[in-house]
Amino acid sequence: MKKGVEISFQLNDSDQNQEIVKALGNLTGNHFLNNYVEKWSIFHITLGDHVFFKVLYSGEKIGKLHPAIEKEIKEYFDDLSKNSQEDLMKEYKRAKEKGGFKEVEIKELKEEYDLWQDRLWDYI
Repeated sequence: MKKGVEISFQLNDSDQNQEIVKALGNLTGNHFLNNYVEKWSIFHITLGDHVFFKVLYSGEKIGKLHPAIEKEIKEYFDDLSKNSQEDLMKEYKRAKEKGGFKEVEIKELKEEYDLWQDRLWDYI
């Protein structure tokens, strides 16, 4: 059974500022670290002409059996994303200065369209 939360998003800014992405992903991961989240990964994904980001949070208490936890993580991430860029970066800087803050780097990933994807394979 899948034990994780996946959040996919794009930035409004065409610069695709990776510091903002790291701030959103790492602040959320550290907020839930040792409660629900054990580890997380941040990806910069290229799919054809499209570019977006994906953050995956995993832990034993995350999964389809715990929809309230998944909702809580997504809502926290969404609330952070509503902050101004300046406020978000200030909060990120303060958090990094505290001891024990875990920081994950962005990994590059290139995906290809899967035109043969069929839900039938999920059941076999």
